[in-house]
Amino acid sequence: MAGIRDVARLAGVSTATVTRALRDEASVTTATKARVKAAAARLGYVPSAAARALSQGRSNLLGLFVPDIVNPFYAQVAQGLEDRAAEARYHCVITSSHLNPERERHLVTSFQDGTLAGLAITTVGADEAFTSALKGKRAPLVLVDRRARGIEAPLVRTDNRKASREAVGRLLAMGHTRIAMISGPRDFDTASQRLSGFRLAHRDAGRPLIEDLVRHGHLGEAGGFTAMNELLAMAPRPTAVFCFNNLITVGALKAIRAAGLKIPTDISVLAFDDMTLFPLVEPPITAIAQPAYEMGREAADLLLRQIDGETALPDIVLPATLIMRDSLAPPAFP
Repeated sequence: MAGIRDVARLAGVSTATVTRALRDEASVTTATKARVKAAAARLGYVPSAAARALSQGRSNLLGLFVPDIVNPFYAQVAQGLEDRAAEARYHCVITSSHLNPERERHLVTSFQDGTLAGLAITTVGADEAFTSALKGKRAPLVLVDRRARGIEAPLVRTDNRKASREAVGRLLAMGHTRIAMISGPRDFDTASQRLSGFRLAHRDAGRPLIEDLVRHGHLGEAGGFTAMNELLAMAPRPTAVFCFNNLITVGALKAIRAAGLKIPTDISVLAFDDMTLFPLVEPPITAIAQPAYEMGREAADLLLRQIDGETALPDIVLPATLIMRDSLAPPAFP
């Protein structure tokens, strides 16, 4: 199959000139355009979806940048966005920053050339350089799951505070007084909202919150494993733990089992974010399920509405669902 370099070689021009000629840009002479198009036709060269869109002065690509595509939550968001985009005859570019702010900045700046018609992003960066890069994005923008500091754009999220408050309230109603929380980074608004719900649940129950039982800044399995080991080393140890997300929960489960403890006899486990693994382990894990697929669809819809010229679009806040399984029980000791 012929590529752009083959067209450039046959037409006697650079690959950049091929791109500009196929876009029908005024900077390329009529004769050169004709030569390039003749070479492309002779070789059977078909530009990518992105190139075809750009040559027509528009893009039919929506982007989704997420912190960790391995996380099932973001995989479901991606599926929802892709399905809604396909209904409108748009394609998707989905990529991960791997929780690396520098890579995230690079991704944002590298797509500022009009390749994307719109971008949905869950950010990990919060510094001035990242904010400037995101503000420089000319295409429609939607934030997913959490707010980016200093960025004015519609946000699609779950009601984190309410969901956490109600779920932790269940633990308190069972008689737990030493409930730990493995939270996320302090500068994530999702972490502050879930921690706020955790605090409000204690206030609702008239129970003091033990600050030493709260661990901040953890992400992923390794973070959950480390934080859970720290909590289990306390005397007395917590009787329940509330985990910021699904991967932290997996790490916490590994630490609990490595310590020879049983769930929920020795410690109850509550997860924010469900995953297909949780109903299959023994015991099945109680989780707050976010409507990840619907969040992706809503994000795509907000992008499409902006592309159609709508402005000042509101945030979309979707409800979460507590899925009760067998990982919660009254404490064996006070």
